[in-house]
Amino acid sequence: MKDVYDRLVWLRSRHDRLKKSKRVAADAYGIGYEVYKKIETRENARNLTSDQTLTIARFHKVSPGWLMFGEGKPAGLSGVRLIGEIGAGQEIHPFADDGAYEPVAADIGNPDAVAFQVKGDSMLPLARNNDLIFVGPEQKDITQLIGRECAVMLEDGRRFFKVIENGSKRGRHDLISYNAEPIRDVTIHSAGLFLGLKRNGH
Repeated sequence: MKDVYDRLVWLRSRHDRLKKSKRVAADAYGIGYEVYKKIETRENARNLTSDQTLTIARFHKVSPGWLMFGEGKPAGLSGVRLIGEIGAGQEIHPFADDGAYEPVAADIGNPDAVAFQVKGDSMLPLARNNDLIFVGPEQKDITQLIGRECAVMLEDGRRFFKVIENGSKRGRHDLISYNAEPIRDVTIHSAGLFLGLKRNGH
């Protein structure tokens, strides 16, 4: 992220409520809409006042120095968003509102990673009850994800944590489980690559 505009947009895009519109963000920050609308443009973002910088940085729990100048890391974002659970059949159940998440402490190396908490034993031997699974951002092109463990969203909206394999024809895929029958010939909307796990949520 080369400038303050990129960092502003990135912060807003990570927040489920704020990413809906600049007006929602302006209300959350306590900055007038017309003022914020001008701020979030590439030509005007560099003119953020110190008060505006501090207000936005505090809201997102990042350092003002990072927001304005890209100094260091966005310290407040060292946690990873816990956005759902993985239950029976390795099916993913997103929380109703992941905008109200509590970050879990983890150093994943990907600022857009998300976490799911395992419930039950359907993911043995990879993960146990209450372990945390971390995955990267969803991507549409899954050609590089064949044979790999991923959080998968199907075209029908269902979500699973599975190994992706090629299906019987182009555009179809099989989802392979640890302890369940494969799901055959489904259409995948997007998938996020498995990045790691944290034992027992600690």
